[in-house]
Amino acid sequence: MSPNIYMGRESCYAKKEGIFVASGPMDLGRAAAHLYLHLKDLKRRQTYDHNCNKIVMNEQLFEARSRYLVKICYEQVKNEDECEKVRELVEYVLKKYELPQWAKELAERYIVKVSTLESFF
Repeated sequence: MSPNIYMGRESCYAKKEGIFVASGPMDLGRAAAHLYLHLKDLKRRQTYDHNCNKIVMNEQLFEARSRYLVKICYEQVKNEDECEKVRELVEYVLKKYELPQWAKELAERYIVKVSTLESFF
């Protein structure tokens, strides 16, 4: 099975960037965290594929990955209200290419920094 790109300790982002989205169902907080990283990838024009290889992040891939979050929400959370909030946030981000402040603050709670033993000494 290929690693997740953004979510979990074994994700490409954890291995390559030292940060990742906390594991769990795709609720509004996790969607905000994914969108934060999608925007980061779009700004620098690079991301990862499911084999953790660097690839170009263009507007089409940005839109596809962002819209996919809504689908995942409906599959995993199965809460109409929560998933509509995810859809509204995705539409906002696709229109403005930024997260609203409340979503940035929410995303920060779901983005985990990989710690190493060296950081304790």
